[in-house]
Order: sequence, then structure tokens, then C-alpha cells
Amino acid sequence: MPSGEFLAWVAEVDSQIVATSGLVFFQRPPYNGNLSGLEAYIMNVYTIPMWRGLGIATALLKEIISFVRATEAKRLWLHATEDGKPMYEKFGFVLTSKEMEIVYY
Repeated sequence: MPSGEFLAWVAEVDSQIVATSGLVFFQRPPYNGNLSGLEAYIMNVYTIPMWRGLGIATALLKEIISFVRATEAKRLWLHATEDGKPMYEKFGFVLTSKEMEIVYY
């Protein structure tokens, strides 16, 4: 997106994309604990199965976190799969149950 609301990271080996992740920025009204109101959401972290376990997703996540820390975003969040939780926990992500949702089809 030209607006910078969505950014993508890719990892390549021999010009082949082997892993990817996206980042979306949300501007919310300022609130206690986040006076800028800017939040970032990591989405769709994916590594091709044969390339898993080599630290590629970890490297992508390091880059994303570094990028977000250079912005005014005060909250970085994601939805993790069971397989992905240990990696995110190593970076300090914690499981919360603060959200409720309703989905309309």
C-alpha cells in the first residue's frame, strides 16, 4: 500500500521466496498507555515447510520488531498458531484473553 499501512517482508534463497510476513498499522484514538494510538499487527508469518526450523521466521520477526520499535506504535500484536507460540514467546509476546469478537458472514 502506498500509504504505508501494510508492509511485507520476504526471505529468499536463490531468488525463491521461502518465507514471508506482513505488518499492518492501525491508528486508534489515543488511550491511556498509548498516547499515539498507533498499533501494529503481525499477520501471515509463513515459511515453506522444507525451510522451517532454520531460523528464517525468527530473522523476519527480528526485522519486523526492529522496524516497529522505530515508529510511534506502542502495541505490537498477533494471533499465533500452536507451532508458532514458542518463537513469539522468546521475543516477549504473551498470550492474553482480553479480546472478544463477533464475525458476520
